[in-house]
Amino acid sequence: MNLPQDFINNTKKIFADSNEAADFFASFNEPRHYGIRANELKISSQNLATVFGDDVGAVPWCKQGFYYTGNKPPSRNPLYHAGLYYIQEPSAMSAAAILGTKAGDKVLDLCASPGGKSTQIASALGSEGLLVSNEINFGRMPGLVRNIEMAGVKNAIILCEKPTRLAQRFPNYFDKILVDAPCSGEGMFRKDPEAISAWDKNKAARLAVIQKGILQDAAKMLAPSGHLVYSTCTFTPSENENIIEDFLQSHPHFDSVCINHKYYGLSPANQGLTTNNSHAARIWPHRHRGEGHFIALLRRRSELHSPAIKQQPNPKFNNKDFNEFCDKYLTSLPSNNILEHRGNLLALPKYCPDVTGLNIVRLGVLLGSLKKNRFEPSYALAMSLTPTDFSQVIDLQSQDPHIIAYLEGQTLEIDAPDGHNLFCVDGYPLGFAKILKGRLKGRINGR
Repeated sequence: MNLPQDFINNTKKIFADSNEAADFFASFNEPRHYGIRANELKISSQNLATVFGDDVGAVPWCKQGFYYTGNKPPSRNPLYHAGLYYIQEPSAMSAAAILGTKAGDKVLDLCASPGGKSTQIASALGSEGLLVSNEINFGRMPGLVRNIEMAGVKNAIILCEKPTRLAQRFPNYFDKILVDAPCSGEGMFRKDPEAISAWDKNKAARLAVIQKGILQDAAKMLAPSGHLVYSTCTFTPSENENIIEDFLQSHPHFDSVCINHKYYGLSPANQGLTTNNSHAARIWPHRHRGEGHFIALLRRRSELHSPAIKQQPNPKFNNKDFNEFCDKYLTSLPSNNILEHRGNLLALPKYCPDVTGLNIVRLGVLLGSLKKNRFEPSYALAMSLTPTDFSQVIDLQSQDPHIIAYLEGQTLEIDAPDGHNLFCVDGYPLGFAKILKGRLKGRINGR
């Protein structure tokens, strides 16, 4: 691999041992590692490991993560489309794992696209607490929405906002915040050759200004005693250790929390670096089975009190077409507050703060749309259900050819009752199917 000479010169300064520097550069010519992560909203990591058998091995820094060594791409398995796992580079699983989300937390993923870390946080939250996934680049929003919907997440708010605006609305609010900052992407050189062509010697300095601003805004939103993870997928200290050192010097009410490097199987961040920040962690491609990553864990001291944030206004909702759909198909009615917005029905998270005036992409689960004299259910609703939640279910084995035909949007002849059916593989929803006289005409809401 032809690495930029300026990158080579800069990175050599990190390693005191020239032999280790040689090992580091040699690692770019070795095969990259692939990974999948169990979505424990739908399946346990143990059961997922059983599904894949010898094709997977444990990722040390993420209990739900696995190295994938199979010959068949995991995206071709119908269980992927059922949201049972997320395809993720192993190192990218580290930041959300170290954040330590627990059920009931209020969590902000500030730079969320494409959704890998958000779905990992949602898996840790379960059905309790709140996830706010924010992405400032609207062009990256479809992938984020798709991945959160496919994972069956019910308690997420998706926003497209500047961190500064969020900091004004949510002072001292979140228990956990993840800042996976935009960076020069040097850790992705082996995975994505385009990252090499996009690199230049001044990029790190430009991005450091942005990273400092994002981290400062994030700090304003962290609740007393809350934890914040700052991470990048790059090697340069100016985007990593130096950012944390500068932040701690200007934020005396924050402490650096020592990451248990031995427990997670990581390297200390300061090894071979001229920095005093010894608490953060590094993933090096020549030491670990993963691409380059930096992770720092910060804690806010508890001098302050979190202000009360108003709940999202929720006018009383009642609609004949939606009620008829629920009575006919749903075995239990949605317990969430339901909001009608521009003809769409949204099931709000249980603890939904007031986000009026912000650029809202999704509030909770998109149940579906109100059409003329009918309610049309959404893909997101299907993925949030289980077969016991719906009265009409098509459940096929993963090897059934109808599964691939359904995912490809083909017309099918199938023995199923007329109307809406929850189309499942091995008991896990893939979406809805509308049947008329034994005929399924394409996948409803499939994308």
